[in-house]
Amino acid sequence: MDLGPHVRKGILRFHASRPTAHGLELHLTTIHKLVNEFRPRIVVVDSITSLMGMGSAAEVASMMVRLIDFLKMEGITLYMTSLSEAGHEAEISGVNISSLVDSWLLLRNVETGGERLRTLSIAKSRGMAHSSQTHEFTFTSNGVRFAAQPSRPAGSKR
Repeated sequence: MDLGPHVRKGILRFHASRPTAHGLELHLTTIHKLVNEFRPRIVVVDSITSLMGMGSAAEVASMMVRLIDFLKMEGITLYMTSLSEAGHEAEISGVNISSLVDSWLLLRNVETGGERLRTLSIAKSRGMAHSSQTHEFTFTSNGVRFAAQPSRPAGSKR
């Protein structure tokens, strides 16, 4: 996907900053400043996991709560990514903010029979009906494609 034209039109902006370049407060202040200047409809933070080394769990959670509250008050959608180690519970963000978010999507790599399957499931989606099944997907030259039949987690009954 070529994002260059959107950047040149001024409708898409990237801001990259190493987590260790500044403290949590300066990162939060920078995000506030960028949002107030650009007035986006959507903000993406990739990844909140990288903030974990920037302070205690309580400090990171406090920063994330303030970021979420700020963007909600501005009517801005926030997308965040969070990485988890293989074998660890993917529903836990590491900064205890799951109760603050409206929707929580889980993307997983599942190895079975020597093949890697990518799956998506919805852990929660506040206030709307949603599938409770796990859906297999692939990346293609035409975008993301979902398998015709949802897959079931290992050990579940059909």
